[in-house]
Amino acid sequence: WSIPISARARTVMAVEELVPSGYEDGPLAYCVAQGVCFIKPAEDPSSTKIMKSKRPVGSMIYTTGQMWRGPQGGLWAEVDIARSPGEMGWILVQGPGFGLRGPALIDPSDDDGLSQMIQIRWCQDPPIFSCMMPKMATIGDLVDTLCARTGLNPKETILTKGLPKKAPNGSGAMLPMDYTDPKDVLFREMVIGEAQIRDTLNLVYVGHFDEDYNPV
Repeated sequence: WSIPISARARTVMAVEELVPSGYEDGPLAYCVAQGVCFIKPAEDPSSTKIMKSKRPVGSMIYTTGQMWRGPQGGLWAEVDIARSPGEMGWILVQGPGFGLRGPALIDPSDDDGLSQMIQIRWCQDPPIFSCMMPKMATIGDLVDTLCARTGLNPKETILTKGLPKKAPNGSGAMLPMDYTDPKDVLFREMVIGEAQIRDTLNLVYVGHFDEDYNPV
């Protein structure tokens, strides 16, 4: 599904219209990094009409290899309509004014294992959030990315690699989150590539989740 882009982003693009821009050569395929894409459904990359669409993290977007960089720093790739049926126009690779932390798309041929897909669950599967993160980024960067997309408060967000053990009374119930093994708790200063993340992460939210959670 698609929705019109916010007024803020339209303002950024309107400013771009006033300044000369340039074309560049780029990859022929990209990997969706944050589960959302911004597309200009027009042949002219300086068009101010932008649509926001959800795409699964890790899915591929095929492009012609032609790129356009706006004067505000936004980098757009021309969609290859032959290999991406149903798509047309220009898609944002990275740039300011869209509420993203990090690129929207990454070049899988240039990544060389430097990024990692992260999935986060709240209480139980399925995950409520997924994104591609550079392994050099920190857990704090991941938390900020999660919160920017979901409306959660970073100060009330904790991520863990494991859940507490089951209660010893034989009921099968899980112990409270306070009983999480300390080695499974991820701290903001930790580096993602060194955190040994091998499975879906768990979200521990000390705020009011139902009130704050508002995915965009």
